[in-house]
Parts: sequence; C-alpha cells; structure tokens
Amino acid sequence: MLVLGAVSGGIVARMADAALAGLPRIVRAHDEVRWRGQVLTTLGLAALAYWLIVWLAGGPVQALPAGIVGLSALLLALVLGAITSRRRVAHGLLTLRPPRGMVHETVADARERRVRAATIMFLGVAVLLLLDTLVSGVGATAALVAGAGVGAGIVDRLEARRWERAEDDQDLRIFLVLRPNALIASMGVQDAYALPRARSAKDDEPGEFPGTWI
Repeated sequence: MLVLGAVSGGIVARMADAALAGLPRIVRAHDEVRWRGQVLTTLGLAALAYWLIVWLAGGPVQALPAGIVGLSALLLALVLGAITSRRRVAHGLLTLRPPRGMVHETVADARERRVRAATIMFLGVAVLLLLDTLVSGVGATAALVAGAGVGAGIVDRLEARRWERAEDDQDLRIFLVLRPNALIASMGVQDAYALPRARSAKDDEPGEFPGTWI
C-alpha cells in the first residue's frame, strides 16, 4: 500500500507539472531583482579579478586603456540603468492587478532556474575572456564586463529596495512575470502584479505545488 501510494503521488505530481508547463510564472519582484543584481555584481567582480590576475602575471593587458574602458562602462551602466530602472518601477506600480493565467514559481524551481542562469552567464563570460586574452593585448573585454556588471548590479540592488518599499507602503506582495523557458526576468519595462500580503509568515511563500490564477 505504501509503494502504491508513493507511485500514485509521483504520478499526480508529474501530471500537475505537465498541466502547468508552458504557462508564464510570477516571481517576487524584490527577490528576483536583488538576485539578478547579486549575479551581475559577482560577474563583474570575477571579470575584474581575472584581469588583475593576468596583469600581475605579466600577461597581454594594458592598465590605462583597460581602466578607461572599465570606468566608461561603469558610468554608462549606472546612468542608463538608473533611467531604465525608474521607468520599470514606475510602470509596474501603475499596472498593478491580480495575476491571471500564470503559476507561482516554487522555491525548488527558482533554485534550479537560477543555478542554470548563473552557470550559463559565467561560462559564456569565461569563454569570452579567454578568447579576448588570446587576440587582444589590452584586456578591454574583461574591463568592459567588470564595469558593466558592477554598474548593472548596483542598479538592480537599489531597484530591489524600491520594490520592497512599495510592498511595505501598499501592504502587498508584488510580482513580475517570468516568461516560459526564461532564466531571468526581463530587464525591460513590464507590467507588475500584486496580491494581498499574507497575514502569517507561513503563507508568505508558495506551497509545494504552485497555485494558478486563471
């Protein structure tokens, strides 16, 4: 009986996952944006560390040109990111409404998605930096990634605080849409969704199986 119950439970779980496959997911706005900022900041610092290691080892890099590229990328990312972030938050707060035709991403799904996203980003940048070291004598790509990554990460961290303050001010939980098969939330302007804030800590997070809003 126990074996039969376990098998039945597994079948039900797979049927639930299949029924929810292909639907957009909603993710908590401040949590998702803060995570994205952390990854971008780490990516930028990793690129900076790579450049420093190559430079200290006497590799084919030039400090002054790379420094100019890195600072320019940092300032550009901060300015453009701040403008885009303000527009993103302002638009989201103007479009708040209950979610429809979406599913709540579970903690396990979020963890798996974020690991895949971080792995792809870090591997892609690692290959790019290795190729740049072989064909360039400046290290401009590493400086560009470092400046842009740190700048974008700072902007996302500040944006996450704005989403969190908006939740506190309106006593809501605010969500962003994650399209099917997407690994990170869109960095462009998009609508936001809201649900009343839970009255107890255990209700603040989704359950084992996502709920749907149709």
